[in-house]
Amino acid sequence: MTIVPASFISGAAPLGLEHNTDTAHSPDVAEMRALYRAAEARAARLRFIIEVRNLLDAQPFETAAPEVLSRLADFAGAMQARLVFPPLQGELPVQLAVGQSRSPEGDSILFASEDGADLHLTLVGPSRGRAIDADDRQTLEVVAGQLADACNLERQAAEKQALLGDLERQRSELAALVAQLIQAQEQERQRVALDLHDGSAQLAAGLSYRLQDLAARIGEAHALKPEIDHLAALARHSVADLRAAIADLRPPELDDLGVAAALRTRLDAIDGMEVIADLDAGADRWPASTGIIFYRVAQEAITNVIKHAGARRLIVRLFEDNAGEAHLEVIDDGKGIGEARQPQIQQRGTRLGIVGMRERLALLGGRIEIGTGASGGTCVRAVAPLQQETISA
Repeated sequence: MTIVPASFISGAAPLGLEHNTDTAHSPDVAEMRALYRAAEARAARLRFIIEVRNLLDAQPFETAAPEVLSRLADFAGAMQARLVFPPLQGELPVQLAVGQSRSPEGDSILFASEDGADLHLTLVGPSRGRAIDADDRQTLEVVAGQLADACNLERQAAEKQALLGDLERQRSELAALVAQLIQAQEQERQRVALDLHDGSAQLAAGLSYRLQDLAARIGEAHALKPEIDHLAALARHSVADLRAAIADLRPPELDDLGVAAALRTRLDAIDGMEVIADLDAGADRWPASTGIIFYRVAQEAITNVIKHAGARRLIVRLFEDNAGEAHLEVIDDGKGIGEARQPQIQQRGTRLGIVGMRERLALLGGRIEIGTGASGGTCVRAVAPLQQETISA
């Protein structure tokens, strides 16, 4: 027979198994509650830091700073939060304040960011308010650092934008100066061309006519007839050279008919190679500045082909695409513009010519590409928009 202890029958707890909640486990429960409260406090501080970071990332600093200051005041139990911005060069420091102290004589500084920081944060509240412990102070220091970083980033962005604006203004001023220089060059070319036409060319032509007349009057039997014929031939060559120089300086077709007509005249004068000209007549209606610049680029490229390429064929295309852009292509089958020839090209001045072509096209917002053609040689491609004139001829 099994004997059951009386304590079990009566409902009393067995001897030695009593559960005393007041003594055995009280320290453990209190410690767990303290740890739980500390974990909640740390989580709240972390959430506060993350919220401030998100707010500063989502809005401009000037917009986010007052909201951050308000939250800082609430977090620390302060009546007022003040933020002093570091001064820019030549400017005074800027102060931003949120909240108002009700009794300034009874207030004290609850928190101030560390000295030497780029941005100073101060929290002011009642001297009898709750004290800010070390963990809260560390949180405030982190948020102050976030404010300083956001302020610095905002100012760096503003400084970068200001520098970009200055750079753009300088670029515009440089473009205007280059435009004035090119305009002055064109005016000087036109003046020299007129002077040559009205001066030296007329004198050379008159000399040629006089010599021819003199040769006709003295007759074939005269001893000086061969010498006079030779002088007359030299005078005719001088007239031809002067007219060619005048055409290079300022072709009359460029002013009277347009860039396509001027280029066609230039190409018709080329001897010793096959010339293929695909010139859209619509280019003659381009703005005057565009026509002048494209003619000068083509002139420089054609001159380089004639002097340096040793080409047998030259192709020149001039047209406008559907996007309203002007195009020029100068293609030859000569030696090309490889690395091996670059020192010679630089000595001959072609490098300067390429720079000049780029500068002229840049005035129109255009560009130039120089490379190897499909069958060797050199291919020069220029393109520029046709919206507006950049320089006046």
